[in-house]
Amino acid sequence: DSLRQLATKFLEKEELLNYQFQREFLKPFQDLMTAATATEVKDLLIVCLTNMVQSRARSIRSGWSTLFATLNLAAADPLESIVASGYDLASRTVADHFALIGDHHSEGVECVAAYLRQQTDAKVALAAAKCLADYAKLLHDGVITEPPSAPAPEEGDDEQSPQPPSVAAQSSLALPADPERLWWPLCEALAQTVGSDTRPSVRAASLASLFSLLEAELAPGGALHGPLGVQVFGQLVLPIFEGIQALSDTSTSSISPMQAGWVDATGLPALGAIERTFCGASELLAPLLDDVIALFVRCLQQPHHPRLSQAAAESLLQVVRQTGASFSQETWALVVAQLKSCFDSSAAAEAYSAGTQMGGSAGADGPVTSPLLREVSAKVEAEAPEGSGPYELQVLLLSTVYQLLQSMYPSMKLADVESLLNCMHSMYDKASRTIDAAMRGSEPEDALGSSDGTAAHEGEAEATGAGPSTLEIEEASHLKHEAMSYYLQVLFLLYAKLEPGAAVPAKGAPSPPLGSPEHVILIAAAAEYRLVSFCLAVLRDYLSTHDRVATGAAGAGGEERLHLAEATLAELTPNIVMLLRGVLSFPEPHFSKHLPAFYPFFADLIHCESKQIAAVLRELFAQRIAPHLQQAST
Repeated sequence: DSLRQLATKFLEKEELLNYQFQREFLKPFQDLMTAATATEVKDLLIVCLTNMVQSRARSIRSGWSTLFATLNLAAADPLESIVASGYDLASRTVADHFALIGDHHSEGVECVAAYLRQQTDAKVALAAAKCLADYAKLLHDGVITEPPSAPAPEEGDDEQSPQPPSVAAQSSLALPADPERLWWPLCEALAQTVGSDTRPSVRAASLASLFSLLEAELAPGGALHGPLGVQVFGQLVLPIFEGIQALSDTSTSSISPMQAGWVDATGLPALGAIERTFCGASELLAPLLDDVIALFVRCLQQPHHPRLSQAAAESLLQVVRQTGASFSQETWALVVAQLKSCFDSSAAAEAYSAGTQMGGSAGADGPVTSPLLREVSAKVEAEAPEGSGPYELQVLLLSTVYQLLQSMYPSMKLADVESLLNCMHSMYDKASRTIDAAMRGSEPEDALGSSDGTAAHEGEAEATGAGPSTLEIEEASHLKHEAMSYYLQVLFLLYAKLEPGAAVPAKGAPSPPLGSPEHVILIAAAAEYRLVSFCLAVLRDYLSTHDRVATGAAGAGGEERLHLAEATLAELTPNIVMLLRGVLSFPEPHFSKHLPAFYPFFADLIHCESKQIAAVLRELFAQRIAPHLQQAST
């Protein structure tokens, strides 16, 4: 208390400019807080500082640095009472005396950040997260811009004599010229808390404060609207997900409960916030596009958390929708390459899959997984935890590519469109081959062809010594029909852009500009061959499966294969209906062009028992085929 009275007396004297007397007068309080062990002493120190701030705030000047350093020590105290009283003084100082702190705001930010990081009192940490957001608003409003001019000398004063700075002049100092001193520690404290704090409520509060700050400051006129904002987003915000690197580690069968809890409570909203912030400031943050896409793809690929994969897919599509029109060819190539990496198998995965083909294997610690799905995705090659859904991941990839092509194909090069279509067809083909092997069994090798009409691999089941497992067959069947549905939908969509009589650019001609009508026609024309050949293969597959069901399966395991054929036929039916309706909608010139190839299959479909297919066939024959037959007869 004597020290308080002495310091208060000193504070009654105005500190001259360029001197640091007040800081030295308050230094003993910092030293005592460092050395004190008794709670009463620490509490009294904070009370003394509170009294001085209330009564002599305008005279503290350089002493703010010492005051914030002392409160920093209080934040590290293990007692909740000391932490709470220290934070109360720090927050009230910022709120009530912001304009007096002058060029010591960087120390003020660090002080409040210390109360956010402390682990003693969660309520204080929650309040500190909001206090940092309020601090950012005060800094944004520019309460302090420049020191006021010195007052004019009164009459009779010697204009040449030096004038001590007035109280008003001492109370308003310019903010630091370097904004990094203020904004970097503020953003760093919030971002680190989001990424590493163990308390979900504190992470949530920090996440809200961080992205409300970014939304305001990355906008034109904001403190982060420039290179500093790009640095903050790239070096502080995107690394939030570094703590869950294990999500991308397929050598582990699961993630820890703590990691799963972080993803559920923080990772999912953080991913959406990153996407919204990036889209809102896409021009400024354009240099980080590759890093943002890589983050989304990494979260999409991870095999352990399906909801994170779903959120990453939605965020990736949203970024592409919002900013894809401005993508360079290099950026589109990156997007396509990243998505292809979700489908393609690495050499290790291929070797592993080849060693276990047609017979699911189990690790010592993990459940049985599907060799098919290990082959389709290099990112899901190890034992997946139960319910994590490698199959769901593959369907999510299909959906992502479908939506991307559906909305952005005019902005993409033909090669990139073709590359993504190849990924979709490859997934369908691999699943189809697994079903073929299961239904073929010991039957002749040409009993059922692959998706392009050729016979399936010869003697595949015999060579491996085992047929596909029940789990593999079930997953492959669902995957086959999901892939078929998405592939047909996108091909019909693209082909519909080829208007009758449209001039298709000749081979070898210069590529038309992206987004131009000529470029869209080029993509549509390329989709024509894919669509027709795939439709014929699907119809052939359906009719072969229908014949198998009608005649019954023979040989060993025939009853099992018959049930599989019946289930496959039921799953194929909706896609056949969609296919027929798509052909029914062809413009007349296109319908006439392809009718000779389709007609034999339409005729064979008449003998099928499906009522849905029969209804579409009646429309097809009555509205489109009958006029052609009448014209041919005349």
